[in-house]
Amino acid sequence: MQPKIFDIHSHLNFRDFDNDREEIIKRMQENGIWTICVGADRKTSKECVELAEKYENIYSSVGIHPTEHLGVELLSDLNLRKLAGHPKVVAIGECGIDLYKQNKNDFERQKKLFIKHIELALELNKPLMIHCREAHEEVIKILQEYKGAHGNIHFFSGTWEQAQRYFELGFTVSFAGPVTFPPRVGSPRVEAGSDQYDEIIKNAPLNKIMIETDAPFAAPAPYRGKRNEPIYVMEIAKKIAKMKNMPLEEILVATTANALRLFFGRDYF
Repeated sequence: MQPKIFDIHSHLNFRDFDNDREEIIKRMQENGIWTICVGADRKTSKECVELAEKYENIYSSVGIHPTEHLGVELLSDLNLRKLAGHPKVVAIGECGIDLYKQNKNDFERQKKLFIKHIELALELNKPLMIHCREAHEEVIKILQEYKGAHGNIHFFSGTWEQAQRYFELGFTVSFAGPVTFPPRVGSPRVEAGSDQYDEIIKNAPLNKIMIETDAPFAAPAPYRGKRNEPIYVMEIAKKIAKMKNMPLEEILVATTANALRLFFGRDYF
């Protein structure tokens, strides 16, 4: 089985999908969509692995989200480490640093937790699924200390200069629903809307980018404000194709190939 489209980050285990999860996955299968169900703590990591075991087009990532106020020792929990070695677990995370609003004074705990994820990823030779919000300089500084670490910066919201530094470290970046949003007038934030992403998406090498939904969050236009789901990843691909002035099919092939290369270590064919 080969994917046509790869949504590299979703949360299909969340209760938002409890009433129609089977129907959503069926739509994914009909459209050749694969996804990685991403864990945020021990419970959700286990749920994602169980979902991946059940469906051929679903894989899993396991880890502890930086805003989960848990001790670093939890990552050494035997159950979580056992999950990390599961054959359908293709990444470690989501992990990283989040310094948005109330998290600004929590850097040291988050840093220790992030480093534990990096060490586990290196041990298992699996890529990292990194969450970073208003902390790109901090994340880059930490990653520079760990040769061989590789992975993806999900829901990228940094600058073009920061994206280039991630590329130099061997990381990719992925884009979600906000690339389809109109910009907010006067907002300097990259995540504000599509115009803020222009420089990054136009200049980023095609082999360094991927697409994601982060479902059920951040649904792209024209579904903005509704529950997101993996099939909507096509809207993100369409927007990137328009920004890069390339055929949609070329974007789909490239982003899928990038996902297979990073998470499975194999080429698209």
